[in-house]
Amino acid sequence: MYLKALEIQGFKSFPDKTVLNFGEDITAIVGPNGSGKSNISDAIRWVMGEQSAKGLRGAKMEDVIFGGTEQRKQVGFAQVTLVLDNTERIFPSMEEAEVAVTRRYYRSGESEYYINRQSVRLKDVTELFLDTGLGREGYSIIGQGKIDEILSTRSSERREIFEEAAGISRFRHRKEEAERKLERTEENLVRINDKISELELQVEPLRDQAEKAKKYLVLRDELRVLEISVWLENLDALKISARKLEMDFHAAEKERDEARAALDALYAEGERFGKEMRQKDMEAEQVRAEAGELDAQAKDQSAAVAVLETGIAHNQENIDRAQAELVESDSRAGGLAAQSAQEKDRAEGLSRRLEELNMGLEALLEKARAAAAQAGGQQSEAEALRGREAMAVAAAADARAETAAL
Repeated sequence: MYLKALEIQGFKSFPDKTVLNFGEDITAIVGPNGSGKSNISDAIRWVMGEQSAKGLRGAKMEDVIFGGTEQRKQVGFAQVTLVLDNTERIFPSMEEAEVAVTRRYYRSGESEYYINRQSVRLKDVTELFLDTGLGREGYSIIGQGKIDEILSTRSSERREIFEEAAGISRFRHRKEEAERKLERTEENLVRINDKISELELQVEPLRDQAEKAKKYLVLRDELRVLEISVWLENLDALKISARKLEMDFHAAEKERDEARAALDALYAEGERFGKEMRQKDMEAEQVRAEAGELDAQAKDQSAAVAVLETGIAHNQENIDRAQAELVESDSRAGGLAAQSAQEKDRAEGLSRRLEELNMGLEALLEKARAAAAQAGGQQSEAEALRGREAMAVAAAADARAETAAL
């Protein structure tokens, strides 16, 4: 087995991706101090699972990431890929001719491990290098002062290096892991025994509680049956109540419809009455207008009556004077007998004329009364008087005419 290639990116002094290819012969990397030779060996140790920042010559694991310079910015992660030849099946679990182990670390503290580009655990990487002489504790990487350190350490620590060289470190690792599992199992057994002892003290109380729980379950079932029965009875009662409420609801709906129909009829009747009232108001307004006209006419007739009354008084004086003259004429009836007879005939004619005028006056009074009744009835007598006065005036005028003719 030999190292075929090493890919470094963002690790310590290698910000850019750098690929180092190694041949099958011995290869040496030379360079001045500070050129990064030790960083290459640190990269190999780091990709094989080194977890100690001090072993990588740093204070914390974040120091393995390129921190930047005045000319270049820092990077966000460090990645190293180690490509190993596996043609001789140094790694029995791997069938590929090449095995590429990759480790990537971010500044957030997250680590990723890959074997042939498949994500794995740190434990898988550690087990891959067991009994191969590689690994973080292997003898394949010996730094400055490592030999003196090996010789000065305790025999148990030197034994680990010899076991790694002898190829039995895998079994030692498995033995230690099995022993740790046995210790954890024994501790678990002790805790389980403690739990058992604690639970044994609780058996009797738990048995009593179990009996109570059984009784509770029986009583709970009985209670459930009783509750179901009660609910069924309540359900039947609710159904009866629901049917009754439904009947009441239908009856209420019927009453509501009847009330609504009656209300609509009342609204229609109200509309009709309103229409009639508006018609009556119009008729009353017309009657008031006619009454106003009749009142105006009555006032005009009152004025005419006053004029007629004056005329009647004057005519009465004329009639009195005419009668005086007639009396004087009668006293002279000696030679005027024939003329007196004629005058009597004419007087009888005048009397008949007066009677006819009185009858006409009565008819006019009836018409005046009817007109006064339509106007309110308060001016009926005045109208009658006006009619009489008119007839009297007419009669007086006729009598005056007759008298003038004599």
